[in-house]
Amino acid sequence: MLDANIDLSGVPFEERSFGVKEAIAILSVSESFYFELIAAGEIETYKSGRSRKITGRAINAYRAKCKEAA
Repeated sequence: MLDANIDLSGVPFEERSFGVKEAIAILSVSESFYFELIAAGEIETYKSGRSRKITGRAINAYRAKCKEAA
């Protein structure tokens, strides 16, 4: 678990990693849709121990794909 005393304000969004709950809040999608995106290879994630993580860079890449498709 992340120490609440660590200040990440200087870390750029693209360099941060987010858990499932944070990612679905950032993307404004449901948990089931988030996992559908992963299964379809639409969004890049990685495993860290038993947790699935996503970087800010991967979130921005997905957003860019969505803008292109619109």
